[in-house]
Amino acid sequence: MTFKANDSLTEQIAQYLEKRIILGEMKPNERIQELRIASELEVSRGSVREALLILQRRHLVEIFPRRGAIVASISPQDVRDFFDLWLMLLDKVVSHLAHSWKNDDLAQFFELMTQLGESQRNDDLEAFYEQGMTFLHTLYQYSGNQYLTQMLVDLLPLTRRCLFAILRAGRSQIDRTQLFLEDLLKAIIARDASAARRMTQEFGQGYSQLAQASADALEGRG
Repeated sequence: MTFKANDSLTEQIAQYLEKRIILGEMKPNERIQELRIASELEVSRGSVREALLILQRRHLVEIFPRRGAIVASISPQDVRDFFDLWLMLLDKVVSHLAHSWKNDDLAQFFELMTQLGESQRNDDLEAFYEQGMTFLHTLYQYSGNQYLTQMLVDLLPLTRRCLFAILRAGRSQIDRTQLFLEDLLKAIIARDASAARRMTQEFGQGYSQLAQASADALEGRG
């Protein structure tokens, strides 16, 4: 693993493990071997433990006294609860951006849509997924409420876990997501907050139902 100077060691270890969990390389309920990871990354066991505490706060790891850490499971009820909260928060973000954007605010969204379109045409799931997450993270910066933004950022790892399981279902979900983002951006440009909110709710509810029906995939068995 190559570490980045601008991130703390603990955060980089957390990001490494986070990615393995999201991609399904570490399965739900799998015990996390601290010594093995410390040896693999050539870091101290204490740094690994600190990273696991970060992942616990991100709802990706569960830590039990005397038993250690395991990869958190994610059930259909967990998915339903997540989407209920996420859509409530996202509703406020798209509404605020539609009402308040200024000329330069949307340039980065146009650039991301160009990148997403290219990844869609190339059938590049990994690139599309990462660009979609960047789109979301960028969108969160326009919530108009620092606490709301922080809550959404804190939910990003769980968001990543749920959305990746859906997108890997196939090309149809990539096409569906691309169309939604294009229509959402059009509604925001038109300052049509009602349409943006309606689209977000309809799309999110569909994603929630798909994720709940794909519980096996979210558990790493799909």
